[in-house]
Amino acid sequence: MKKKSTMVSAAAVVTLSALLAGCGGNTAQPNGSNTSSASTTPVNGGTITQTFPTAFGLNFIPYLSTSAYTTQAWSLQFDSILQYNAKDQLVGDLVDKWQVAPNKKMYTFYINPKARWSNGTPITSKDVQLGVDWLLSKSYNVTDGGAYGYILADIVGVPSSGYLPDGQTPSGFKIINSHEFTISLQHADAAVLTADLSGIVPLPSSILGNIPMSKWKGSSFDRMPTVGSGQFIMTNLVPGQAITQKANPYYVFGKPHIEYNVWKVVSTDVVDGDLASGQVTIAGIHATDASKMKQLPNLNVNVEPSNAFDYLGWRLNNAEYGSVFSHVRFRQAVEYALNRPAMVQALYDGYGVVENGPLPPINFWYNQALNGTYAYNPAKANQLLNSLGMKIVNGWRTLPNGQPFTPTMTISSGDANIERQADFIQHYLQQVHINMKILPPINFNTILNQLNGDANGKQPIQAFLLAWDLGNDPDPRGLWRSTDDMNITSIDWTNTNDPAIKENDKLIHEQHTRKAFNLQYRINILDQWQQLLNQQMPENFLFDEDSVTAYNKDLHGVVFSPYGTLDEYKWWISPSS
Repeated sequence: MKKKSTMVSAAAVVTLSALLAGCGGNTAQPNGSNTSSASTTPVNGGTITQTFPTAFGLNFIPYLSTSAYTTQAWSLQFDSILQYNAKDQLVGDLVDKWQVAPNKKMYTFYINPKARWSNGTPITSKDVQLGVDWLLSKSYNVTDGGAYGYILADIVGVPSSGYLPDGQTPSGFKIINSHEFTISLQHADAAVLTADLSGIVPLPSSILGNIPMSKWKGSSFDRMPTVGSGQFIMTNLVPGQAITQKANPYYVFGKPHIEYNVWKVVSTDVVDGDLASGQVTIAGIHATDASKMKQLPNLNVNVEPSNAFDYLGWRLNNAEYGSVFSHVRFRQAVEYALNRPAMVQALYDGYGVVENGPLPPINFWYNQALNGTYAYNPAKANQLLNSLGMKIVNGWRTLPNGQPFTPTMTISSGDANIERQADFIQHYLQQVHINMKILPPINFNTILNQLNGDANGKQPIQAFLLAWDLGNDPDPRGLWRSTDDMNITSIDWTNTNDPAIKENDKLIHEQHTRKAFNLQYRINILDQWQQLLNQQMPENFLFDEDSVTAYNKDLHGVVFSPYGTLDEYKWWISPSS
């Protein structure tokens, strides 16, 4: 699964799959343990403060928000049925055992006997059923524009529309008893367990089961859930500013050592001072500040490759310039025009790598053949723009009809490095005579709202800077198919009359068919798919910046991975904190 995140330098953003797994690093060795303490015996109690670099959303019912920051908060309150460990292996969570039928079309799950809600009541198959019904409901998929309903669309009994009337359970979901249930699929699917079913989040049927789904969004439970199955439970909320969460005494893997986890909105531009003073315990920092922060005696600094990438998107249906944005040669020209290695060096002190496709180089499934493509070549960029009939008049490119071409770029507030990144892009595009204008920064959630409401291409967004955090499984469904909501609302690469888009949909389908249970076959298909997107460039892939995180030396047990931090319930702080 994937989600939009604002493009924030070294932001503490983790992938959806990792978050759902239960949110682990080492100052010196990635994927290791923090051993800075003289004592290795965890201590219970205390408060840690983490940060969001920009305002979070206010929908905390699982999957209502595609914001990485809102998801970070609710993913600590609600666990999924399965999770990934530090070795990227699927392991138990609220479900501790599962079986796959020989036909690969039926899965049997057994709920962990220790799984309880934060009020002490057992988590049952009925709660899992409500989580399934929610993702497949009309309210979620239609009224609320749900982005993740696709993950359950292949369950037996789900119509081609991909959703059901509110409260209706697909016939392929069967409750065997309070702690056992089965899910039957219409097709054998090589990715469904790792990419989809593992992310099912049980919901408290004793509470939400009494509220019509049409009224869930904006409800008091949505604004601040009163119970949860995760590591921490919300106790206080200051909209757009802070969230306080308390340790869940009934957490399936044991009560967290940390008593309170606080999220505060603190710009990455000023968070260094709060880390130095101890007001913030752990936060993403600018890579350019890493050397300075390493000198502070109270901090550790961890640098980790991330399973995410930054991109420059174009609203291909834009009413004013969509006729240009939708040309693959235009997007290829932009890719050649950007000196991305120089940007990685200038913006991140070299902490990052150039991105040439839809999967980051750190990912197991990355197609190595993409390395070195679209090397900086302004002459090639100019050649492609000339081929589109975009003449240069008074120093600037025009539309093929001779009208001025002055596209605008929308960027998020809260991080000056985003503005620097936009400045670099503007500079390089000016070198090939594209008169790009940068709009004043706006709130991240405003950007999402404008993208989500841009079916006719008349919203002010034309070009924009965002990022994608990717799940542990590379399944492109949910983002890259022509019918996927996050494609439609992000870039609109959806014209099925385009042979390339038809091929895209075909390859995405093929990578999860029965044949794809053969690992090498799936690798080959995903290699072809990545090559296609590299050639078509539906959005301009920029770079995969490393996650640079500073954290107080009194914080122990933190484990970092390319998918984010893991197992916050194991974290603890020294008594002196």
